[in-house]
Amino acid sequence: MNRTIDKRINLCNKLYPIYDGLSKDLLFYIAIDTLFLTVAKGFSAFEISFLGVVPTLICIAMQPVLVRLIKIVGNVNSSKIGTFALLVSSIIITFGSNFWIIAIGQLIYDIAFVLKNMESIVLKNNLNYQGQPNKYFGIRGRSNTIYATVTFLIAIIAGPLFNISPYLPMYLCIFFCIITCFLSLSFYEVEPSEGVEVKDIKKKNGKLNKVLILGLLSNTLFLGIVVIGQQDSKLFIQYQLTNWYGIQLTATYLGFIIASSRVARILLNILFNKYYLKFQKNMSIILSTILAVAFTLIIIGAIIPAYTIIKVLIMTLGFDLIIPMRDTFIIYMEDLFLKNSKKSQQQALFTNMELLRKFGKVLMNLVISLLVLKIDLLYIMVLFLILTVVEIVVSIKIIKFRKV
Repeated sequence: MNRTIDKRINLCNKLYPIYDGLSKDLLFYIAIDTLFLTVAKGFSAFEISFLGVVPTLICIAMQPVLVRLIKIVGNVNSSKIGTFALLVSSIIITFGSNFWIIAIGQLIYDIAFVLKNMESIVLKNNLNYQGQPNKYFGIRGRSNTIYATVTFLIAIIAGPLFNISPYLPMYLCIFFCIITCFLSLSFYEVEPSEGVEVKDIKKKNGKLNKVLILGLLSNTLFLGIVVIGQQDSKLFIQYQLTNWYGIQLTATYLGFIIASSRVARILLNILFNKYYLKFQKNMSIILSTILAVAFTLIIIGAIIPAYTIIKVLIMTLGFDLIIPMRDTFIIYMEDLFLKNSKKSQQQALFTNMELLRKFGKVLMNLVISLLVLKIDLLYIMVLFLILTVVEIVVSIKIIKFRKV
């Protein structure tokens, strides 16, 4: 192994958890996004909803262009461009003078994560070159722990900072984006040899095998359930608390519940990091089952005849189990795709994975929003529970067909 190459890879691997942990989203902005857009920019609820849907659909329509761009510039440069695009989006959102300029910033934000997604391929290829593929989850797991810890701290201080000035959290957001741009300069990738590919799962003409097709379906469904389910379950719990305690106490209790979910995210990330390799093969079933338990607890907490505090604790436990499942699931899916695909498929596969994730979130949000107009949120929770059962079935199919 070339010592110079080895040093560059080791530096990349060492800085990766810090880089990834600080660039998983626009830090600070995600904590005050709706507040910032309403208070600082004066946007209506419709305009905020527009920002969450239309730019994403445009990004999805750009899939052929993005895949072509990634193939031209390569994985490392794609990741660097994506990181820089995050910085550009944060600046546009902060200083944009009207709705359409900020919509462009949101579009660049969506594109950034499609390009940045290639960083996982870079990491895996480097670890394969070093003969240490099993270190992939450990490194990615540390980045999740950093992200969970940082966002927990931000959740505590973002509100007071916003009260001082609505723009102060956004200035810090830009600052963190600049840091991650510098960290991305350490990226380096070794092209894997032909022998690295998994030969017994190759398909002619680069067609996706059953594992990859099921994986894309599972990834879209699971993450849609987590993102939209967490959003709607928080609203459901808020309504329940309001009925039980009134508006003033609801704000206080809901704050404690959200804080507890942040702590749970940190603790469960550490736990999954420790035991991932032991349960790796069945991890998708484990995570999907925990997600089903989460919605079951939320439903039970709402309908069980018990003291109110017990009902709140049960619902809180369910809520706390939703978001932590996302971090480990994404790593599991990335690892699954990288192990069960040809090198020539990986760029398009990861691009489609990110775009389908966005499309699934938008579609599920639209469907659930229409259903909420007709049925009670309790039945929406039941619907999410049913979807988790479907996800468990898909996970079982993946384990049946996967080779490695």
